[in-house]
Parts: sequence; structure tokens; C-alpha cells
Amino acid sequence: MRQLPILEIAKSWPLVAVAALLPLSIRPAKADDLLGLYVGAAIGAARVEASPGSLTTANAEGEALVGAGDFAENHSAFKLMAGVRPISLLGAELDYIDFGNPNGNLGAVPANVNLKGAAAFAVAYLPVPVIDVMVKVGLARLQNTVAGNGGFAAVGSDLPTATEFRLDRTNTNFAIGGGVQYTIGSWAIRAEYERFEAAGGSPSLVSAGVTWTFF
Repeated sequence: MRQLPILEIAKSWPLVAVAALLPLSIRPAKADDLLGLYVGAAIGAARVEASPGSLTTANAEGEALVGAGDFAENHSAFKLMAGVRPISLLGAELDYIDFGNPNGNLGAVPANVNLKGAAAFAVAYLPVPVIDVMVKVGLARLQNTVAGNGGFAAVGSDLPTATEFRLDRTNTNFAIGGGVQYTIGSWAIRAEYERFEAAGGSPSLVSAGVTWTFF
């Protein structure tokens, strides 16, 4: 078989070098390369849950909402993230979460729920090859608004009066979560599940997003 002339080899070596270095450029970054400050965003699907509790209105004081039950609906959601990872196994993260504004029912009563707020997590990164496995524990302060139009009646009465209602609450409770992320240089792709205690229910969020480590 004829050997390539020296001139042809010299012309082709840059292509050979690029081909050899390409796998190294796209390899997963080591955990030590990811330490620092990061920001990110995610979108997903939320399970919005709420309970009206003891609901009264300004013009129906002391009367109960007839046919009221617990609210539970699925809705699209998003969150913004900022965090720090000072060592490979531990970090901290602040999230702003908007669960959306789904319409549904409180039992037989049409209602609308708006749920959003902030959460602070301590994050543990488990030493698993190729990907990061994350476990999150923290506190969330969520603002919840339940609004609608239902029938209010005094206890023992069968004659409810149609009245608009609105209930605003702010809860601070424990939150937990977990997920996985795959890093490419200073970028990371992550998938997470988070669960909260707020508004008389346990809203949750399944999301996928990206983060960027900048320092």
C-alpha cells in the first residue's frame, strides 16, 4: 500500500489533532470544576393544592362556604435559582417559584388559586460517577390566594347566599427535594422534584432546567 507523502501528512495533522481533542472537550466536568456561585432557571409541572379552612367574607361574617372542599389541580410552573457550592459535597440554594394560577374547584365551588414564593435549601451532593445526585432540605415561604364565587350560609341554614370570596395567606414551612444534574463545563442540566407544605396542602413541583456557574 502506498504511504502518504510527507507533505500530505503535514497538511492533514490539524484535522487529526482536532479529532483527538474533541472527546476531551465534551467530557463531563469534574466535581471540583463546578465549585462556586451559580444561577439558573427551570420549567415544569406543579401540583397545586390548597384548602380554604374556615372561610368567611366581609359581608357574610360567621357564615361557612357551602360545598367547599380541598383544591388540587396540575399547572405549568417555573422557578429561578441562585446558589453556591463551596465544597464538592455541600451547597446552598435560593429559589423563586411560581406555581401558576390554575382554575378548579373547592369541592363543588369554582375557584382560582395563585401560589408563589421563595425557598432556601441546604443541598447535599452524593458522590456518584458521571452525574450529581442532589438531596435538598430547607424552608419555603409561599404566598397563596384562593378566590372564587360560592354560596355562604349560616351554620344549620339551607339558604346559602352567592358571594365572591378571597383568602390570602402566607405560610413558612419545611420543604424537601431531590434530583440529578449532568455538567458540561460551567453549565449543568438538572431534573428535580420538590415538595412543600403550604396553604393547607402539599404542593409539589417537577422541573427541568439549566444552571451556569460563573465564579
